[in-house]
Amino acid sequence: MASIFKQRYTARGEDGRRMQKQSQFWYIDYKDADGIRKRVKGFKDKAVTAQLAAQLEREAEQAQVGIVDRYKDHRKKPLSAHLDDYKASLMNKGTTEKHACLVYNRAKAIIDACGFAFIGDISGSKVQAYLAERRQETPEQRQLSIRSSNFYLQAIKQFSRWLVADGRTGENPLAYLQGQNPKTDIRRRRRALSGDEIERLIEATAHGPARNSMTPKERVMLYSLAITSGLRASELASLTWQCFDFEGSPPTVRVEACYSKHRREDIQPLPADVAAGFRQWQCETQPGPQDCVFATFNKCNASRMLKKDLAAAEILYTDSSNRTCDFHALRATYITHIVKGGASPKIAQHLARHSSISLTFDVYTHIGLHDAQGALNALPHIPCMVGDDHRQEDRASLRTGTDDLPVEVAYKPAYKKLTETPYTGSAPMATDGVEEPASDDDSGCMTGSAKPLEMAHLGNNCHPSARWRPERPGFEPGVEVYPLQRFSKPSP
Repeated sequence: MASIFKQRYTARGEDGRRMQKQSQFWYIDYKDADGIRKRVKGFKDKAVTAQLAAQLEREAEQAQVGIVDRYKDHRKKPLSAHLDDYKASLMNKGTTEKHACLVYNRAKAIIDACGFAFIGDISGSKVQAYLAERRQETPEQRQLSIRSSNFYLQAIKQFSRWLVADGRTGENPLAYLQGQNPKTDIRRRRRALSGDEIERLIEATAHGPARNSMTPKERVMLYSLAITSGLRASELASLTWQCFDFEGSPPTVRVEACYSKHRREDIQPLPADVAAGFRQWQCETQPGPQDCVFATFNKCNASRMLKKDLAAAEILYTDSSNRTCDFHALRATYITHIVKGGASPKIAQHLARHSSISLTFDVYTHIGLHDAQGALNALPHIPCMVGDDHRQEDRASLRTGTDDLPVEVAYKPAYKKLTETPYTGSAPMATDGVEEPASDDDSGCMTGSAKPLEMAHLGNNCHPSARWRPERPGFEPGVEVYPLQRFSKPSP
């Protein structure tokens, strides 16, 4: 039972003598669900304090049998405080500060716009309405693409899942929400450079002026490494000369785990000529092993720098299909040429460092109609597509695939003539294509005016695929029919 009382304490009076005093507030003494005695401050009113004591005692009893609201304290906590804890959780598990801030800002934008103050205020329909409104361009703000809308939805859903996983709520009200198809609203389509365009870009860059604090030689080496390794702009900016291994077979370049997108150490093989060019460049500049390879490279201005070099090489930055060639398109160029070179899907995925093979082929591989036409040339020849005048010539020139002989020479019947009348016991077919009934002769041989169809009547030395044109009524004229050949057991 909970007890209600007023605490007594000792204090000094005006005359300096010690005296006992009583508190103005009532206090509650009770045992919680674990049997631990606790003391809680009540109110000045004894009746209200008694009600609070009864409630605390009831909750303790419910907790003992498992009937209790474990999320009561979290429900009262502001949602902004939960969001701050979520950001700290992302940082603690190793996520970069940039990514943690990006997810935090996207989730916070939805929470502030929808007016969510506590966990119980989160509503999936309100989130959907907000994202739908953002996808419609207004004078106040720019239209949000479907891809960006999915990123915002992903951020708030991650936060909602974390609330459940961390024991702050029992249900995820956003679990049923799904993103839309981003392929229906692609704002930027990248294209891969052809071999001729790569040569023109390198030549124009080598003879061009300095751009963005980078000399022509530095830009040539930068573009060459991006096209032959598939490294991203941030990964190229992080390279030091210690990352190169020129003595290996093949030579490689290494990306440290802290700079890789997937937070793992990546080692990419390099073509021998590119590795030789970088080794010669290292000998010319004599840098230290810890020095940056591209010290003056600013990844934020990479696309603008490449756009100027493309213009100098007379290469369109945006083609007629509205596909752009920004700096990340050099990575698409690398992957596309790997696939065109005949690499297996698994090797292409490994070199692209993608988590799924669909990402390698659906997003980063750009195949044109000319490439598809080359694949069609490998299809087998279809004889039926040849005109009727050349049908016999093509048939004679066909090979069996086993002994490399024409069909007529290679074919040998899989049977031999067992009796003089091979149609014994069956209804023979006359030469005009009409079946004649057979008599019930005791000798087992056919009688009647009709003659059995001899194999010689088929033509082409008993070739079973010889064609026969019946003249009986009911057949469409000009239609070639393959007759059924009947065989029976020889008579005893």
